[in-house]
Amino acid sequence: MRIALDYTSEIGIRAGKLLMGEASLEMLAVVRRDVRDPDPGIRRVETIDGFDAVITDDPSSTIAGEALEAGIPCVLWAGSPDLPEGATDGTFLIGSNLVDGIGRALLTRESSRSGDSSRLHFAWTEPGKPLGHGDIVTFPDPVGARRGSRRRSTERLVEIAVPVPDEWAGIVVGTQDGDRTGTVGIADLAVHLEAIALAAGAVVTAQGILPDGSTLPDEIAGPYLEAAFRIGLDAASFVSGD
Repeated sequence: MRIALDYTSEIGIRAGKLLMGEASLEMLAVVRRDVRDPDPGIRRVETIDGFDAVITDDPSSTIAGEALEAGIPCVLWAGSPDLPEGATDGTFLIGSNLVDGIGRALLTRESSRSGDSSRLHFAWTEPGKPLGHGDIVTFPDPVGARRGSRRRSTERLVEIAVPVPDEWAGIVVGTQDGDRTGTVGIADLAVHLEAIALAAGAVVTAQGILPDGSTLPDEIAGPYLEAAFRIGLDAASFVSGD
C-alpha cells in the first residue's frame, strides 16, 4: 500500500512511524514537508496522485478537497470535519481517533457479542480538571479509577466522559447481561493511542474496503480493530459471572 501523510502534530508523526512497521506498506510519503528520515520508503511529495490513501491529523486541512479531486480515499482524525462540497462522490473515513475510532469500534464489537437484553457502559478520558463527584470509572493503569460525568444515558447504554489532567488517556467498555459482566479497557499515552487510531484508519482505507461517501470506524469495527491491534494497541479484559 502507498499512503500519503499530511500532518501538523505529534499524532501524525507517530502515526507515520507506526505505519512504517506495516509489512504491506510500499511507500509512506509526507505531503509538502521535508523528510529527514534516511529510509528510502519515505519521501516528500508535492501531490497525492497515485496513492492508495491520504491521512491527516489536521482538523482544518484542505487535503480532503485534494483527495476528492484526485479520487483518493482520505482518512481524517477529526470527528466532525468540514468535508468539501461533493464529498458523497469521494471516500472518507472520519473520526479515526481514540474516542470515535477505537472507543466506539470496541463498543460496537462488545455490543454485538452480548445479548440483546444486556446493558452497556462506555467511558473515555478527555483533557480537563479531575472531578470530585460523579460516576466512578476504573481504567487500566496508569489512569486508574476516576470520576466522570454522564454524556448520554438510555435504557441500554450509559456514556461517561472522564476528565484527566495529564498525558494519559483511556477507554472502558463494559457489558452486563444478568449475572455476567465483561469489561474491556485500554490506557496509554494519549498521543500514542491517537496515533494508533489514525494509523489503523490508514491501513483499512488503503485496503479499499470503504464504501463511497463518509464512513465512521465503528461501521467497519472488525477490520479497523484488527488493524489497531496489529499496529500495537493493547487491551485488558475481564469477565465474571456465569
